[in-house]
Amino acid sequence: MASATEPSAIGAASDGVNSRRTVAAVERGQTVTLHFVRHAQATHNEAAEKRGREAYSDPAFMDARLTDLGREQCRTLQGRVVSNCEEVQLMVVSPMSRAIDTAMIAFDKVPSHVPWIALECIRERSGNHACDKRRTKTELLQQYPQIDWSKVESDSDVYWDTLGDDRETDEMMEDRAHALFDWIRSRSETNIAIVTHSAFLSVLFNKAVRCGARLQRWFDNAELRTVLMQL
Repeated sequence: MASATEPSAIGAASDGVNSRRTVAAVERGQTVTLHFVRHAQATHNEAAEKRGREAYSDPAFMDARLTDLGREQCRTLQGRVVSNCEEVQLMVVSPMSRAIDTAMIAFDKVPSHVPWIALECIRERSGNHACDKRRTKTELLQQYPQIDWSKVESDSDVYWDTLGDDRETDEMMEDRAHALFDWIRSRSETNIAIVTHSAFLSVLFNKAVRCGARLQRWFDNAELRTVLMQL
C-alpha cells in the first residue's frame, strides 16, 4: 500500500475498475511538470531482439549507443517535444550515452540557457549487464562538455563494479527514485525533462509513485510521458 508521503502523479487515467476518474485538487505551486522519456533504441536492444537477453552481458555493448533506428526515433520524438515541452526549465539525463544522445537529438530546440545535469540516480538497473555500465566521467565530460557532471562523484563506474554479478533489486532502484524526488524538491524549476531508462521508469511508476495503470505500463523506446506530480 502506498504511504501518504509517496509522490502522486496528478490526473492519472482510470484503472478500468471504476469508470469515473479521480479528480485531485492541490494548491498552486505544490506541483511540478515532469516529462519522462525512455531512451531510443540502442545497440543492445537491437542485439537482444536477435540473440535474447544474453546480449546485455556482451562487453561489446558496454554503455550501448543508439542505432540508426534509434536516432530516427529521436527525430520523430522532436515533434512531440516541441509541442509538449516548450516550457522546459531543466534537462536531467542519465549518465549513459544512449540517454544523453536521445536527449541531445529530441530536445535540440530547448533554449541554450536551460541547464543540463547528469544524475546517477536515474541510470538503468545496474550490475552484471555490460550495456548498463557507464564510461568514465572523464570520457563523458570530454564528449558532452555542455552537461554539468558535478553530481557524478566517481570517475569510474564504482557502483556497477561493486554489484559484481548481481543486479540491483527493485528496492534499491526505488530508493534511487526517491533520491530523484528529493533532489527535485531542492530545485527551483517546476518544468523538467528527465531522460532515462525502462527498468528505472517501471520501478518509479509502479513502486515509488501513486498513479493509474496507464502510467504503470512499460515504456517503449523514445516514449514521452508528461505528468503533473505532487511532491
